[in-house]
Amino acid sequence: MERQITREELWLRQQIGSLDVNYDLWSKKRESIQEFSRISQSCIFTVDVFKARYDFASDNFSTLFGYNPAWIKTIRKQGDLLEERIHPDDREQLIEYQIEHGQFIYSLPTNERNDYQQIFQIRILNAKQQYVNVISRHQVIQKDSNGKAWIIMGIMNISPDQMPSEKVKRTVINRKTGEILAHKSISKEMQLSNREKEILLLIRQGFLSKEIADKLNISIYTVNNHRKNILAKLNVDNVIEAINTAYDYRILS
Repeated sequence: MERQITREELWLRQQIGSLDVNYDLWSKKRESIQEFSRISQSCIFTVDVFKARYDFASDNFSTLFGYNPAWIKTIRKQGDLLEERIHPDDREQLIEYQIEHGQFIYSLPTNERNDYQQIFQIRILNAKQQYVNVISRHQVIQKDSNGKAWIIMGIMNISPDQMPSEKVKRTVINRKTGEILAHKSISKEMQLSNREKEILLLIRQGFLSKEIADKLNISIYTVNNHRKNILAKLNVDNVIEAINTAYDYRILS
């Protein structure tokens, strides 16, 4: 099975260099965020994409969710993750959504990649060791000198909706236009192998099975077997539907 890319590997695709980031500038902005966090009831955090780690977490993570206060204060030095108190099922789904969103972002022109805010509803253990629904908003707040996403900020609050839910709720908003994107999730059953993607792209270009077999130096039986697998994985009846579904779900870009 094709290995799932990690968030850190997606961050590396930004290819931010040490000369592209100004930490003196960011330190001043971080101080402003820290000052705001002292009067805010929200839990605020920032992620440094260049260093691929957490950069700051506000004290409210301790009071609301029971994190060790000393650990929260040193997160900037340690870069430790904040996900430990997220419900295990939600944590796995959240990471999948973040990877999917990253793949969507990197399919866009560079000047549009920082226009989107993700909003999640997830379950987190509170200070009383009870799972509560939390709203978490993520967006880019600082770009590098080339306009690439460098610092991401998250703002978390207890959700007014405390109805039990067994899945992460997600909304993606274009901050410039206000458009709400109806992202579709790719289930594990729908994931195509690199060979299947290659064959589907060749089908889209108009190649017949025999021509694909010759081009890839495989048998026509193997090509037809891949075609059947593609239709089954995408739950469609023909290759036209398969192509459209693959683009709708950003399996092909």
